[in-house]
Amino acid sequence: MHDTASAYLEAVKLVPGAPAPTFLIDGPSGSGKTTLARQIELRWNTEEKLQVVHMDDLYPGWDGLGRGSMQALRMLQERSRGEDTRWQRYDWESDSMSEWHSVEARVPLLIEGCGSSPKGAEELSQVRLWLDAPAAIRKERALSRTEENFAEHWTQWDEQFAEYCVVHNPQAVATRVVLSSE
Repeated sequence: MHDTASAYLEAVKLVPGAPAPTFLIDGPSGSGKTTLARQIELRWNTEEKLQVVHMDDLYPGWDGLGRGSMQALRMLQERSRGEDTRWQRYDWESDSMSEWHSVEARVPLLIEGCGSSPKGAEELSQVRLWLDAPAAIRKERALSRTEENFAEHWTQWDEQFAEYCVVHNPQAVATRVVLSSE
């Protein structure tokens, strides 16, 4: 994954004329998107702020992939007009919306998670990474997350993601496709 983070940061450096570029990491559950986002944060130029939004905070529950994806698209649209934007975090424990967060238009932004590259995002972002892994590895990773109750929602979530991919085809607009095998 270290090499993937380095390759991603190199792609970011090649973004022409984008003072506050937007980067998206999409792909199926368990492919390593959150891990990669953390590695990118750790390697980011500390003199310049990087805003990170995790799609897990945007989904309003286990049936919320589509709504979370539309929240990400709304943020990208507002940001592309030079407007600061806001999003409200979903609290999985209380099953309710929680505190609001701001995203500055003139500061680099990374959005990671399933559904972060809906149709139209290619015109509103500079770098789009599609991260994938073999199905068995992805499922093992996702179900090993102790803080989540993913086991009973795996099929439901995977079906939503498959539908999202049919409608939005995010892999087709990726600027880089990476298959993780770790």
